[in-house]
Amino acid sequence: MFFITVIGLYYDKRLRNVSGLLFGLLWMMLHAYLYQNSWQLNNIKTNTLAGKTQLLQGEVVNLPVNSSGGYAGDNKQDISRFNFRVDRLNQKPLNLSVIVRLRWDQAKVKPELGQKYRFAVRMKPAHGLANSGGFSYQTWLRYKHIVATGYVLDEPEPVLLTDNFVVRQQLYNRYVRLLPPGPVSALLPALSFGERSRISQDMWQVLQRSGTSHLMAISGLHLGLVATGSFFAILWLLRNLPLTLLLPQKLALPLMSANLNKLAIGISLLITLFYAYLAGFSLPTQRALVMLFLYWGIRLAGGKLTLRRWLLIALFILTLLDPFSLFSASFWLSVYAVSCIFLLLWRFGDVFYLGDKRVKVIKSLLVIQLGLTLFMMPVTALFFHQVSLASFLANIIAVPYMSLICIPLSLLSALSLFFSDALASFFIALAWQSLEFLWAYLAWLSGQDWALIDLSQSQVYYLCVILALISCGCFLSPSSWGGWRLLAGQCYCFLQRGILRLTRMQAAGLLVLAGLFITGFSLSGLNTGSQPVRGREPGIIPWQVYVLDVGQGLAVIIQKGKHAILYDTGAAYPGGFNLAQSVILPFLQYQGLSGLDKVIISHSDNDHAGGLPLLKSSIVINEILANDPVLEGRGICLQGHDFNWQGLHFAMLWPPDIKGEANDDSCVIRVSDGVHSLLLTGDISRKVESQLLSHLGHSQVLIAPHHGSKSSSRQEFINRVSPRYVIFSAGYLNRWQMPSEEVLARYQKVEAKVFTTAASGMLKLDFSDSGIHIQQYRQDLWPFWFAN
Repeated sequence: MFFITVIGLYYDKRLRNVSGLLFGLLWMMLHAYLYQNSWQLNNIKTNTLAGKTQLLQGEVVNLPVNSSGGYAGDNKQDISRFNFRVDRLNQKPLNLSVIVRLRWDQAKVKPELGQKYRFAVRMKPAHGLANSGGFSYQTWLRYKHIVATGYVLDEPEPVLLTDNFVVRQQLYNRYVRLLPPGPVSALLPALSFGERSRISQDMWQVLQRSGTSHLMAISGLHLGLVATGSFFAILWLLRNLPLTLLLPQKLALPLMSANLNKLAIGISLLITLFYAYLAGFSLPTQRALVMLFLYWGIRLAGGKLTLRRWLLIALFILTLLDPFSLFSASFWLSVYAVSCIFLLLWRFGDVFYLGDKRVKVIKSLLVIQLGLTLFMMPVTALFFHQVSLASFLANIIAVPYMSLICIPLSLLSALSLFFSDALASFFIALAWQSLEFLWAYLAWLSGQDWALIDLSQSQVYYLCVILALISCGCFLSPSSWGGWRLLAGQCYCFLQRGILRLTRMQAAGLLVLAGLFITGFSLSGLNTGSQPVRGREPGIIPWQVYVLDVGQGLAVIIQKGKHAILYDTGAAYPGGFNLAQSVILPFLQYQGLSGLDKVIISHSDNDHAGGLPLLKSSIVINEILANDPVLEGRGICLQGHDFNWQGLHFAMLWPPDIKGEANDDSCVIRVSDGVHSLLLTGDISRKVESQLLSHLGHSQVLIAPHHGSKSSSRQEFINRVSPRYVIFSAGYLNRWQMPSEEVLARYQKVEAKVFTTAASGMLKLDFSDSGIHIQQYRQDLWPFWFAN
């Protein structure tokens, strides 16, 4: 019925735009409903999935990532991570197949793309950590259509049902075996098969700092090169080879009489399609493929499309095929980059079409690369809170070099596998050597101190305003802006001829905009320092507490102005995942904090102290308070060692001395501004709670002891603290079932309002004259269904 209404609206010219909007809304809602209710549509209750062994049967649908990332006892642990399309659950066929993300520790065999298995697994619905400035794993899972995550159990033993893994997997296995040793070899599978898991974290740092990460994703640049190169190569072959001698007459004569241009286009599309298959039809590859097929299809049909209409139709098709691609940063980055190129072609066409041919090529390259570098800055800053200043110098060399040398050699090395391993090894060696030269340059460039700058959220907004003003100068028509021109062909100047020739009205307008910009800077400084704002009555200087979502662990940031103290760091795991890197450092960057005044470690358990080594090597920490000497603290946290910081009083309540009892040696601190207070308790047990009763008073906010386990939060302790708000930092559907129902019931007796990081994500607490204001990340700060 709704679709019929939309179609009816389309035929009314006045409501045509509304019909398009309604259709898009309906299409997205339909896919969202199917995703959100994927288990219910299979008559399965979501709450029956977690905490129980499930028997899955299905197929591996991506190239598994096989690594030796963890340790089980003293033995190195092989780990496989892969996406698994489930068609049977507990021996019952599903109405609609679903995709789950699985981890297989100590895998006896390495799963391969296309193989079918029966696994016993433990899994839970798709979920991710939710913090300001951090990567949204839950959005990524939705973007990949993954509805659950879990791990494979050894008992009952996994059963391989079919071993017919696909051509792509076979080629990839052979390709990897031929790779020479050395870090640069990790780039070749990324360029040939779209498999980037072999690229190390250090190499990603080089790519990010140099602004060349986009070259490692098979997308428009790569497919465009393959399509264009294969088109001209095939056209040359058709025109110059003696077809009558090489082919039977029945085939040669039709080829000679055919439209060679169209024939070359068709064959080049097939080659490009195969390259996309090697890349696994990833979302960036699909986007490029749709745009390419649309363009060549129109050419084959003899039609014409303006660039704008071509882009809009391509975006419509992409959204129709996969609405969830809108959740991906790469989607918006690629669309924005293509739009910028079109704008540059429109606004500075004379640079591309006038002059000597070789000079035109150089000028065009400079204009496009300089324009992209400039106009991509606000978008990359919005998504990643950082900007690569080395991007222009890196890409002006890397893009043409890879386009002409590295990418063609990488593709030839993969295609050569159809003929012989020796031929493939030859092209792999050439591609490897070409990448060695480029990598040396990128590594040198990324090593410069100025290569990358991190931005806080406010700085991102300022950057967007500045570049919006520059965009106005570049793209508004000459009649309205006095002929601003961009001459990127001349390296000495980006804005040329007209930048200073403004009318009085234009100059006045810019002065007004500059005034607003400066005012924004001034306003941003209010209430960020430790001094009260003039003109108001003395009172509580606002301060904030952030209980970060670090899963089954704890990390609390106490911030006042541009100063902060961190209580606990979350966990670090043998596989390489570190909460300090994934949560704490991005949050500090988001807040514009370059360091910490103090880090206080409650006790040495991994879920509270695991991230400390990485933090110490990444940022400036003025002082570390830790009772375990292994943590190399510069101070200790003992009863009576109180201190004042930025007008706040930190009362050290526990322990009186160190007894070597990990949880019960937890550093208990009461933070107070004289009116409001926060109690941090670590992992203390009931025994310590009893001993603390005489030292405790009322605290409005309590970080619950030991994540809400049954071994803590006795009723006498709760009554003594009498918190108004209690916060549990615990993992989503964790195996220990924390916080326990018993503990929750005890807090409800004192009418405390309960929050859990698993449900709320990061919690922000504002302490001020008006009281305590709490914001939940999932419900208040980022309340979008695709991220929650």
